[in-house]
Amino acid sequence: MNRILSLLLSISLLAGLCACSGGYQAGMEFTYALPQNVDTLDPQTASRQSSFQVIGSIFQGLCGIDDQGEVIPGAARKWDVNENSTRFTFHLYGDAKWSNGAPVTADDFLFAIQRALRPETATPSVDDLFVIQGARAVYNGEADQSALGVYAQDERTLVVDLERSYPDFPALTAGTHYMPCNREFFEDCSGHYGLSAEYLITNGPFTFESEYSWVTDPGKRQMTLVPSDNYRAREDVAPKSLTYLIDYDSSITEDPVSALLEGKIDIATLPETAAEDAAGRGCGVQVLDDAVTGLLFNADSGILNYPQAREIFTKLIDRQDLLDRRMDKNSQEAMGIMANCVHWNGESYYSGGAPMFTQRDDSVTGTLLSSLLTLSGEERMPNITIICPNDEESINIANGLLVSWNSSLGSAYNIEPLEDSSFQSRISGGEYQAALYTLRAGGTTPYQVLKAFESSSTPSLYRDQQYDSQLHSMTFELSAYQSLETYLMEHYIFYPLFSDKTYYISSPSSQGISASPDLLIDFSRAKKSE
Repeated sequence: MNRILSLLLSISLLAGLCACSGGYQAGMEFTYALPQNVDTLDPQTASRQSSFQVIGSIFQGLCGIDDQGEVIPGAARKWDVNENSTRFTFHLYGDAKWSNGAPVTADDFLFAIQRALRPETATPSVDDLFVIQGARAVYNGEADQSALGVYAQDERTLVVDLERSYPDFPALTAGTHYMPCNREFFEDCSGHYGLSAEYLITNGPFTFESEYSWVTDPGKRQMTLVPSDNYRAREDVAPKSLTYLIDYDSSITEDPVSALLEGKIDIATLPETAAEDAAGRGCGVQVLDDAVTGLLFNADSGILNYPQAREIFTKLIDRQDLLDRRMDKNSQEAMGIMANCVHWNGESYYSGGAPMFTQRDDSVTGTLLSSLLTLSGEERMPNITIICPNDEESINIANGLLVSWNSSLGSAYNIEPLEDSSFQSRISGGEYQAALYTLRAGGTTPYQVLKAFESSSTPSLYRDQQYDSQLHSMTFELSAYQSLETYLMEHYIFYPLFSDKTYYISSPSSQGISASPDLLIDFSRAKKSE
């Protein structure tokens, strides 16, 4: 365990023990500031992380992902799998209900998958459904839905047949697009499903109290949820209410630690140094090993539009110097773009593989530079600027990159440290040339990491139709994942350096808020001390 992490957890534990003396209570109000507006709360069409967060509170899939990255029961109380992991049989809870009192049935999950496979639905993450038998053919219009390997054996039993062995399939069912959709209610919504509280029924721990609970007035936008009385485990849902802020004072993002201390919000993700400060002031800490930090190139920016330029910059990096610059000497070197939480067949993704990062090769200045300059019409390699988080360690590592490039290319390259909100805004807007960027896994399967580089992802890290095509046609074998990872490596989009962590910081008065590697935050067991 690293030095800063040990300190954070020690401070957090002490703060928790102190707070326990006052006692934590159920029936309290909680608040979370969404990073952006939601696009929809339809699980089959949502594409924004803000939407996913709310959907994760009001819907429940067959399975879920816990704070340790383990697959846990969701709407399915258990599942059976055959010997070669090609058939999964999910057994639903017998008392599961929708918020309107209707029973949650296997057909609700079948209909959700059928909807997602209609091209007109435009489900953003449709590719990971293609592991299901017949799904790709149905999506491409080459077969009707009778060819789909999903059927309701009875009201409480869903059977899923796969194209090939895929032991990690239950982890995929935690994705929002696998969440249920009631056929009758959806058809009665006449195209408005998921666009307002009026056109939603939910099966998760929280729901909307009324159609007025989703406020869309400019400057006042927010959603307030309450425990669903029809949720099968209603007695375990502790909060009185959960409010998702969409419009809020800029001070929340500019000074999130103060916002936590003042009770404006109850949880936030913070950079490591800010997390240390917050922990020292009594906030709780949860640390997830779910990220990789490295150098991200904007392939749409100037000279970096040429793969040869990205190759030159990448191959001139003195990797060992950057590793030595890491203040935490116990930090792990990244094997590739996959975080430590990512698994394949029950084991760590890289447990049996070689490192997946570009090796240093100083000869590129002789073999590639002149041809690049001829191709681009430049007289010398243009300067680029690296944006990075505004903390001592990030600046030091970014400076190490400049040292490598300046000595080899004879130019003066630059860094631009930014506060977290500005840094994320620049990435989302594509307003950067290169960035010292922390890539979060977004789940526990390789697909979710690779999905981050698809052209339609938000933020858009890469726009390449050939990559998109390979992602859409992948076969869900380890070799297919490795092939896509190799493609990114050979096109010099992201150079992985460190296995990293995400720091979730909760307000000093709260307890029981839990984050997971799929970027969701579970408030269902949250309590507060007065």
